[in-house]
Amino acid sequence: MTSRRRHESLVPLSREHHYGLMLCLRIHRGLGQYDNDEAWVRERADQATQFFATDLVPHFKAEEEALFPAMREFAGAPELLNRLLAEHRKLEALADRLRGADVAELLDALREFSDLLEAHIRTEERELFPLYERLAGDDVAAKVSLAVRDIIGEAMRPRSQ
Repeated sequence: MTSRRRHESLVPLSREHHYGLMLCLRIHRGLGQYDNDEAWVRERADQATQFFATDLVPHFKAEEEALFPAMREFAGAPELLNRLLAEHRKLEALADRLRGADVAELLDALREFSDLLEAHIRTEERELFPLYERLAGDDVAAKVSLAVRDIIGEAMRPRSQ
């Protein structure tokens, strides 16, 4: 099986997806095992809120201001884009819940946040990006590439580190 590289204009977004999946993996590995460890729950909630603020906020901005508008007229895109936008708003609400004081609530929010973030990233990588790669012409890709890099740069490492 050969692996196909992402279109150049999507590489920074895809790199950030990798960082998000790594966060989800760390959370998922500890859930169930550390549910009764208040320090672990609070530490992971802090990491998730930090990642949200430093990495996901600009990532969502790049998608919502550069990628999504460029795709709005693509066949099959409007429903997918609306779903992804709704997930962005839900992840924002979950990030707010991760700032709470109640450990049981933090644990629930952490589980929901990591599950949704992972599913969201996989949808973008498996559905949105292939659609873009099939339908975006060179002129659209050049504009998206410049706009994404203006907002998030090359994304060579997570900003939350």
